[in-house]
Amino acid sequence: MSEAIDLTVVIPCLNEVETIGICITKSLKSIKKNNIKGEVVVADNGSTDGSLDIAKKLGARIINVKNRGYGSALIAGIKNAKGKYVIMADADNSYDFSILDKFYKKLLEGYDLVQGCRFPIGGGKIEKNAMPISHKYFGNPFLSFVSKLFFSLPFNDVYCGFRGFNRKKFLELDHFSNGMVFAIENLIKFKISGAKCAEIPITLYKDGRKKGKSHLNTISDGWNTLRFLMVTCPKWVYFFPSLIFFILSFISVIDFMNVIETQKNLLIVEKLFIAVVYFLLGFQFFMFGLFSSLIAKKLKMFRSKIIINFFKIFKMRYSFLISFSIILMIFIDFYFLNFVKIDLIVKKITYLFGILFSVLLIINTLFVSLITIDEQK
Repeated sequence: MSEAIDLTVVIPCLNEVETIGICITKSLKSIKKNNIKGEVVVADNGSTDGSLDIAKKLGARIINVKNRGYGSALIAGIKNAKGKYVIMADADNSYDFSILDKFYKKLLEGYDLVQGCRFPIGGGKIEKNAMPISHKYFGNPFLSFVSKLFFSLPFNDVYCGFRGFNRKKFLELDHFSNGMVFAIENLIKFKISGAKCAEIPITLYKDGRKKGKSHLNTISDGWNTLRFLMVTCPKWVYFFPSLIFFILSFISVIDFMNVIETQKNLLIVEKLFIAVVYFLLGFQFFMFGLFSSLIAKKLKMFRSKIIINFFKIFKMRYSFLISFSIILMIFIDFYFLNFVKIDLIVKKITYLFGILFSVLLIINTLFVSLITIDEQK
């Protein structure tokens, strides 16, 4: 029976022949120095430059990962890890593997996830030329701020790839990101699951590779991350704007009521039109929020009792019933009863608003039903 392993160091690799040996050597020395029962796993993404020969020679265990991507490599490496805890870091020697004990000790204190921070705001340090100016002053601080705002993350450096976590907890969270978005998905899932998280300062060193290039793509990775955050946080992106539009619509209706008796038709029409536009925008943003909530819920990125209870009450048949009732009332009033005694132009705008709202309600409800088709009984 093999001896239980406490720590697995997972290093994603794709043609890192210049630096992989340094990272493995530092890891093994740190494990030995701190009397940790540990191992080093290299999650290889198709290296052809001799990286694996070096890794095997130094005693690392190789996991061959066919699916390309930073996230794919790490997920596979973590799933195949034998340790109770996992510490991951990049293979370019920009992180100091000799300080593994700092992460490990925090994990032993009971933290489920320990994140490194390279920025001074979290006590970290970035050596000269270790990070591109666009990442250092714009991309990373911006995405870290948005992540904090949207998900209340307690981290100042969401894209730091040097972190440790409880492997069992990680496996429970069902990660799916194949690329660099994995870095943020990982933090968000631990946070919303109620995990105990900590951040420790680290130093980012200049990339140790002379010939090899970074696998980061500033524009595409940044855009993918922003899209990911927008999809998985409906509260800030959709529900708050929806509330603002509904408030503006209410104010516009009051304004309309104040001028309906005293002003000319043109101004009355303008006030009513503005109120209608605000209301429809608020409604559509609300529906976008529902779509986003459902997608985020499926990805295990969002938890809300309000949304769950909403869908227990709101059914597709109710949507059709409301829409049909509105259109029927408009039809009866226009052709038979004429019980709404208002200006003809205003009445026609009201009719059009009712019809448009009914159509939007049906279309959006149908879309929701498609998203939730696998949940229907």
